[in-house]
Amino acid sequence: MRRSRRRRTLGLTVTEREVRIHAPVWTPRDEIETYVVRQHDWLARAWRRMQARVPQAEAPRPFELTYLGRRLRIVARPSLFPEIRRRGGTLHIYVAHGADPDALARDWLIGRAERVLAWRLSRLARRFGRAPSYFALSDARTQWGSCTRRGHIRLNWRLAQAPLALIDYVAAHELAHLVHLDHSPRFWALVAELCPDALARRAELRRMGDSLFRL
Repeated sequence: MRRSRRRRTLGLTVTEREVRIHAPVWTPRDEIETYVVRQHDWLARAWRRMQARVPQAEAPRPFELTYLGRRLRIVARPSLFPEIRRRGGTLHIYVAHGADPDALARDWLIGRAERVLAWRLSRLARRFGRAPSYFALSDARTQWGSCTRRGHIRLNWRLAQAPLALIDYVAAHELAHLVHLDHSPRFWALVAELCPDALARRAELRRMGDSLFRL
């Protein structure tokens, strides 16, 4: 932002790398912020026109992300405003200058995981007749879930890459720990009640484990 004693009005300049705000020295910051927000649509159009004129060093970089067992093709493009939009099997990531598209994709997946894992856990808990006293996401590198003596359940956000059937298996596993805090025969019998094909799902999760933990 550039302030000037000679300037009497607010203004914006869009360059190929940044947006410059021009303001009189006496203008309050909240008034400047309100002005910029009101110019959002104009800024977006001006940025697109500027980017169309600037030679691109390289084409948008495509990569992939797995979500609920399905591959999403991801295309990252430069943008004035960071945004993520999913269209069919493609995730479009609009990246502001200096932002990391891989980090944005990871944040998108974590946001989805928070909703999906909570949904599957609560769905199974209603059938079970028991619910955790607390739920949160985990960022563990070797565990899919955990349950404490106080009934706190955590599920690894990376499970959002797996099919729903495997998410349900992990949810059943941790819910069973609300009754048995061990891996005794009684524990596995309870897991089987909640998830009849638990052994097959467990084996599938083990096969997929390395690829899911790459993120």
